[in-house]
Amino acid sequence: MPRFIVQFADATGKLGSQVLEAPSERAAIARLESGGKTPVSVKVESAGRKGGAARVPGAPAAKGDRGRKRGGGARRRAILDFTHQLVAIAESGIPIISGLKAVAEQTRMPELRSAILRIAGRVEGGRSLADALDAEPEFFSPLYTRTVAAGEAAGKVPEVLLALARYQEEEAETRGQIRSALLYPAMVVGALIVATVFMLVFVVPQFAALFEKFSGQLPLPTRVLLAVSGAVTHHYWIVLSALVALVLSMRRILALPRARAWLDHRLLRLPVFGNLLLGVYMVRFIELLDLLMQAALPITQSLRVAADSMTNSAVQKDIRGMLHAVEGGRSLTEAFAEAQWFTPLVKRMLAIGEYAGRTDQIFAYLRKYYATQTTRSVKLLSTLVEPVLVTGLAAVVLFFALAIFLPMWKLLKLVGTA
Repeated sequence: MPRFIVQFADATGKLGSQVLEAPSERAAIARLESGGKTPVSVKVESAGRKGGAARVPGAPAAKGDRGRKRGGGARRRAILDFTHQLVAIAESGIPIISGLKAVAEQTRMPELRSAILRIAGRVEGGRSLADALDAEPEFFSPLYTRTVAAGEAAGKVPEVLLALARYQEEEAETRGQIRSALLYPAMVVGALIVATVFMLVFVVPQFAALFEKFSGQLPLPTRVLLAVSGAVTHHYWIVLSALVALVLSMRRILALPRARAWLDHRLLRLPVFGNLLLGVYMVRFIELLDLLMQAALPITQSLRVAADSMTNSAVQKDIRGMLHAVEGGRSLTEAFAEAQWFTPLVKRMLAIGEYAGRTDQIFAYLRKYYATQTTRSVKLLSTLVEPVLVTGLAAVVLFFALAIFLPMWKLLKLVGTA
């Protein structure tokens, strides 16, 4: 049996480590958590992987860890279909190994088909379904695997899988709403960029030859336009290099924790878009917490997985603060009261739910409320973006018109007075 060196934090936040013998990493982590300790990292002491660090499922990925691949909507849809098929297998009583092999035959995505066959092989070899899924992090996130593990431990696999599928569907619906709201502005901005480049490369140089004959100083808009057009047409490689360098620099800067935290904080402060983002994060957090608690996952583990599933560092910091408060012996209501970004409605409703012992009903109400608020915010954003786009388009057209026609008007005046 392999030996694991586990680093952990106790209820007071003090760090420690110990060596455990367990059949798998997940078993070692579960054994540690059953003693009220929070695992930080796991190192396998076996000969084949001596000193190799394994990330705790649900914990932030360490630098250099294999990350989850971004496969777009097709990959997410395939995983959602796989989840529904797992529900059917679990509810119908079909043996899990036979069911997984049958699902693999129906899966159109070759990479996912191979992953499902590997999962079936691991289950056939005696590993649990959660452990088998956990070995495919490019398809199944820590949230997915830990939820399935909790469902297996509680004997509620069909119910948990069904809740997991519902969560994936609601997340996909929210993502689709935001994408639809941003599609029109993106198309308009893209068309405007293409038209601007066309004007700078093909149209403005035709007028440049005419303006060279102009006696006297050209108007400022014309000089700016000619300078930009000359840079784009004659020094395009410098412009492209500068744009690439700018994009790479911005990516490097945003990769810094402080810069990312600053940007995430400012995004939530934006007038309309910030409210939309906050609503999306509230919906995601409530759905996650409801899902994980339905799976009978302890509240500390639920908060840890929910925090790691947030993409905004400000919200993530809030949830981790709640986790530390709960680990320190405080109630969930007290932990929520200190959160900065969680709205007063969420704090009060969860306090009422915890006091009355009906958090499930409170979660259902909050999920429905914030889903409706997110839909309204998306519509409001679409309504407000249109006049901004029209104003920007008008400003660009006005600039080109002034830059081209101001010198021509001056020439016409000179011809008229000659």
